[in-house]
Amino acid sequence: MSRLHALAAALLCSASALAAAQAPDLAGQPMPEEAGGGAEEMAEEVVVTGRKPEGSVVGDIAPEVTLNGADIRSYGVSSLSELLAELAPQTGSVQGRGGEGPVVLLGGRRISGFAEIRDIPTEAIQRVEILPEEVALKYGYRPTQKVVNVVLRRRFRAVTVEGQGGLATEGGRSTQRGDAGLLRIRDGTRQNLSLRYDRATPLYESERDLVGEAASQPFDTIGNLTSAVPGAAVDPRLGSATVLGVPTAAAGGAQPLSAFANAPRVTETTPYRTLLAGSDTVTLNGVLARTILGSVGASLNGTLTYSDTQSAQGLARARLTLPAGGPFSPFAGDTTLFRYLDEYDPLAQRSRTWSGHLGTTLTGQIKGGWNWTVTGTYDRDTVRTRTETGFDLTALQAGVAARDPALNPFAPLSGVTLLTDRARSTGSTGEVQGIVTGTPFRLPAGAATATLRIGGTLSDLDGSAVRSGIRSETDLSRNSVSSQASLDLPIASRKRGTLAALGELSANLNLGFERVSDFGTLRTMGIGTTWSPIRQVSLIASYNLDEGAPTIRQLGDPTISTAGVRVFDFVRGETAEIVRLTGGNPALAADERKVFKLGVTLRPVTIPRGDLSLTGNFVRSKVDNPIAGFPTATAAIEAAFPDRFTRDAAGRLLRIDSRPINFAWSKRSELRWGFNFSKQVSAPPPRRDGEGGRSWRDMLPPGGQGRPGDQAAAPGGEPRPRETGAGPGGRPGGRGFGGFGGGPGGRGTRVQAAIYHTWHIKDELLIAPGGPLLDLLGEDAIASSGGQPRHEIEAQTGITRNGLGLRVNANWQAATQVAGGVNGGELLRFSDLTTVGVRLFANLGSIESLAREHPFLRGMRVSLNVSNLLNERLRVRDSAGTTPVSYQPGYLDPLGRAVTLSVRKLFF
Repeated sequence: MSRLHALAAALLCSASALAAAQAPDLAGQPMPEEAGGGAEEMAEEVVVTGRKPEGSVVGDIAPEVTLNGADIRSYGVSSLSELLAELAPQTGSVQGRGGEGPVVLLGGRRISGFAEIRDIPTEAIQRVEILPEEVALKYGYRPTQKVVNVVLRRRFRAVTVEGQGGLATEGGRSTQRGDAGLLRIRDGTRQNLSLRYDRATPLYESERDLVGEAASQPFDTIGNLTSAVPGAAVDPRLGSATVLGVPTAAAGGAQPLSAFANAPRVTETTPYRTLLAGSDTVTLNGVLARTILGSVGASLNGTLTYSDTQSAQGLARARLTLPAGGPFSPFAGDTTLFRYLDEYDPLAQRSRTWSGHLGTTLTGQIKGGWNWTVTGTYDRDTVRTRTETGFDLTALQAGVAARDPALNPFAPLSGVTLLTDRARSTGSTGEVQGIVTGTPFRLPAGAATATLRIGGTLSDLDGSAVRSGIRSETDLSRNSVSSQASLDLPIASRKRGTLAALGELSANLNLGFERVSDFGTLRTMGIGTTWSPIRQVSLIASYNLDEGAPTIRQLGDPTISTAGVRVFDFVRGETAEIVRLTGGNPALAADERKVFKLGVTLRPVTIPRGDLSLTGNFVRSKVDNPIAGFPTATAAIEAAFPDRFTRDAAGRLLRIDSRPINFAWSKRSELRWGFNFSKQVSAPPPRRDGEGGRSWRDMLPPGGQGRPGDQAAAPGGEPRPRETGAGPGGRPGGRGFGGFGGGPGGRGTRVQAAIYHTWHIKDELLIAPGGPLLDLLGEDAIASSGGQPRHEIEAQTGITRNGLGLRVNANWQAATQVAGGVNGGELLRFSDLTTVGVRLFANLGSIESLAREHPFLRGMRVSLNVSNLLNERLRVRDSAGTTPVSYQPGYLDPLGRAVTLSVRKLFF
């Protein structure tokens, strides 16, 4: 911990230095008026002379997709984080371990973390480039994630306020969100402060059309009785009934035997269990970036988040043995009472999380044209979980057994102690990375590019848990030192006349090591080649090997026991209500991945005022010792991990230990291909100077000369590209939203479409050495949602016209089936699934008649979003054609169709 605190102190010192350097620029100086219309004044295009656009990435690998400002605004989203969510089909990668987001760069440079730029409004973004995984090597990352390069406008200033409310059309769930943010960008200085509050109400099972399954034990809020001898009649005088309902009057005192001649009682438990937990989250995020020490770019980012989540786990249960001859038992023999304790609130689970992030970045240049970057981060989070498991009935049972006349077991209970499990974990991670990129030598085909990275990480996890009264402690720490080198070698170049018939051809070699304190040395190595035989075609082939250790949380998170979890037991073909254990597994081993990729990007035609790109990637991977969450309860899984399952004498599933595991190996092959298309179909009519906006003269910086598009002088007199100030169609931008292409979304007409198809060719998993081999494309599964669909399609399309926009997102996956039963003879069929989302939005400032009559509407957008428009859910059928209880639509997708209305306003 002392090392982590020292690192945090160092980061805080750098923050203080940066703030001190910034102070003279902020103190007492009003923001220039010309920055007030920052969003409107900026351009859709960049004019460059003899070099790549400003802010481009290192190297010669072309982007797969490039979005300009008008493209970005046509998505109708508010922030960079929302934009990346929309771009998920384009930024997804199958080369990682699963679940990783893309590497995000800012102006072709590394940043300390995504929090540094996630709240930036889309109006401040000049362009976005999506690049293949191999570009990550040039920035010191592993080639397992796509790269997204974000380029901001040079000047922008706005205060953003947004309110959002949503609800499920089937009722029961509502969400609210409030955002407020301030962003100022001016000549390399960036200040961003944002505050966000999210709230979601809980959704209960009773608020969905769910059919319960008969409980394995006859609990009821009034009570049911059985004989203390399993399977025997409660009392021969009342016939052969093995379960009898308790009369309501029993709560008031002793009742005769005849009063118990009732059918078993059944309580509807759905009002006491949540499908979706309620939550409240508050996030404060601040960023300060500027140049210090003359030419060093510096940034500081701080984030603080508090989250509170609560769920209901059902009613507590009381199971009491009533002795024969007791004051409240008229039976000839001992009986067992089963009661839900509805006099108390449902059992709850509450999790509270405090998390903080501090990050800083320093960038600069050294002699010889080498660029350097140093990033430092410190993250700390504390999670406290409180799980109510029931009541301590020991004293009550003793009193009943002693035939205490004051203890009526049928009456509301009092004086019992609530039993709770508690878990707390505090994790801290500090990291420093140094990256140097430059040209070590030149070849006939061009300059070689080298990237060197060295870094260190300190982590620790301190946790404790009290489960069933037994306390356990966790105290883990880890330190690692890593290094990576990547070298790009140009082989042929049409531009330089070297092997020109081959076009543009280059090779990459990379090698890395990481020394992890508790796992030894882990390797990464790879080779690759990039070839562009003609300008319209780009090919990439690569092979990479990398080893990865489990995270410290996967190893040491405290164990949490959650009761009342419903799962489908494939062995017995029934839904079981179990106790699920979650937490860390200290026995996890490191994995080793080998990935081969062959990719192609095509731009077959040139589209005026538009873009068309086609991409295809074939990936084949093998992973030894893959780390995964514990899979679903199939016969093959239980045979391989018998100690993870607990069953009663009748074979009913009672508990699953779901802590993560290592499988033996997995093999996957898949082909993912698709296209991205955008085009401005029509431009708005030209606007005269002074008509609803400022002329081109108003867009010049103080003291600037020349027309938009002329070269501006950088510090030191060196020419540099500058923004044209032109909106769509080439017309000058203006102070009003007419000059910003009609404000967010732009004027004129623009269309966009993207479709990506993934064909899973092979997906096999060996559970354990010598264990069964699962074909996840066949009739095997490790997930509760079925096997791996062989085909998946993601589609997007949108159109904007004069500030009005419509976007449609659709996803489809093929049907699967899973073999159930001990011998796999019972099939469970999962249907195909199509989900459609629709978003309508209106940028009111782009509707000229409204903007003229109501100037306040400039910068305002109203959006209506409908997710899962058709309210589609996965349909599951067993061999008899019925739907198992745990696979009812309300369990698979509790939310269903949801409608969200948001109103957003930018104050310039």
